[in-house]
Amino acid sequence: MSLALEHPPATVERRTPHKRIDAIDGLRAVAVAAVMAFHYGVGLDGGFLGVDLFFVISGFVITRLLLAERARTPRPSLAGFWFRRVKRLLPAVLLVVGAVQAWMLLQDPPGLRPTVNAQTLAALTYTSNWYAILGHIDYWDVAQEQAPLNHLWSLAVEEQFYLLWPLLLIGLTTWGARRIRRPHRPLLATAAVCYLLAHLLYLPGAEERAYLGTDTRAGALLLGAAVAFRPGLLSRFAWPAAAVLGWLWCTADINTAAFYVWQLPLAGIAAAAVIDAIAHADRFRNTLSARPLLWLGLRSYGLYLWHWPVWVYLGVSHPEWNQGTKVLVALCASVLLSAAGYRLIERPVRVSTWRPRALLPALTVWCVTLALVTAVPVTRPVDARHNGPIVTGPNTPDGKGN
Repeated sequence: MSLALEHPPATVERRTPHKRIDAIDGLRAVAVAAVMAFHYGVGLDGGFLGVDLFFVISGFVITRLLLAERARTPRPSLAGFWFRRVKRLLPAVLLVVGAVQAWMLLQDPPGLRPTVNAQTLAALTYTSNWYAILGHIDYWDVAQEQAPLNHLWSLAVEEQFYLLWPLLLIGLTTWGARRIRRPHRPLLATAAVCYLLAHLLYLPGAEERAYLGTDTRAGALLLGAAVAFRPGLLSRFAWPAAAVLGWLWCTADINTAAFYVWQLPLAGIAAAAVIDAIAHADRFRNTLSARPLLWLGLRSYGLYLWHWPVWVYLGVSHPEWNQGTKVLVALCASVLLSAAGYRLIERPVRVSTWRPRALLPALTVWCVTLALVTAVPVTRPVDARHNGPIVTGPNTPDGKGN
């Protein structure tokens, strides 16, 4: 995921390591569609695993970009890399968070402001996953109308990975290059450790540490990185992997120990095999390069950011609507908002030649927003039935959310 990472320019020679692969955008469209179907309660009980596909895509694309830059220059700029990530990711997040805060100011739904303010702080500092973990928030048993920003936990995991991975990759390609002939192997081993850790940390009824932790979810990102290091590693398994991925999206159950024992790692491996086949064996490219999928894939980051706050807003403002009406309106509104954000904000900022100081206005908005939300108490009200704080987050008709 990444939902947020752009591909390198399409003008590069075919078959070079940093050539743009349009079908990856189509795959992003499929992933975000799976997540939305799950969140909107219209099928795909395991659609939340679309996030894992995003993770594998992120690990693959980001590693591919870094390796290409390393090939061009022996001393790539880490500051430049991180600045490009800020340009790509921050503007859209600021827009969505600003819209949610505006909703709070204009409508002020009873009891939601403390929750939204706490989520805003976590979202703007890219710590949403640890906010839920350290706050002992039961992520899978919560009221959907009280968590408009909880889905940003996955973006927090990715941003934390982006902060550390370039440093580790430099070590792997310099110091490690003289000692490690096949760098994809330690990546695969580390991914296995991450999945094992998720299994060991799983507690029935308290899955948030295993499901939301950066360390436990880095396995999918590292699988994508391994495929970038070792082209063709898994491409021969493309068709079985695609079938397995579809089956898991339909059947995976977060409430079972089996999910952490084999379903979660299998989903990551299958996603890596599909991406490897797209990138290095040309499989699935024609299907995933269809124009509607490419259009949606280029806007998938914004669509992921918008789809859940829109759903929460409709649930709070129009509780009388039936499921079908709500799904239709949420889908249309999310697509329109993401398309507008992509055209007016995301793409212009990404392709701009701004230097770091040009982002001072956006950073100023960030700091002002933080100051405003911290001015309001964020202590959650106590639920007398459970003698503890009321917890909030996404929910679906079966009581689950991504």
